[in-house]
Amino acid sequence: MTTARPRSIQIDYSFYLDLISHAFMHGNPDDPCFCRINAAFHSKLEAMERHELYTLYKSGATKEIRDKAREDYLKSIGLYEACHWNADHDVNVMHNLDAMI
Repeated sequence: MTTARPRSIQIDYSFYLDLISHAFMHGNPDDPCFCRINAAFHSKLEAMERHELYTLYKSGATKEIRDKAREDYLKSIGLYEACHWNADHDVNVMHNLDAMI
């Protein structure tokens, strides 16, 4: 009888960084397993960066820090600048539609 492997686990951040450095120092770039590990590491690092930007955007010390983190977060998720609106924009306020045309 086999047990199912967990889909995900939580590990300490510093241990995760140690795993990355070990894999890149001792891994063979031609090995398909190394390629999968490399892709997974990069994907996870990007997700961690997005999470840090989002947290800073929501709880930054100053408005400037929050605005910068918001812009960086929106860029990181691929939302084009043309689709951004000002952080002070209130979606509940009806704007002058004639001026928009």
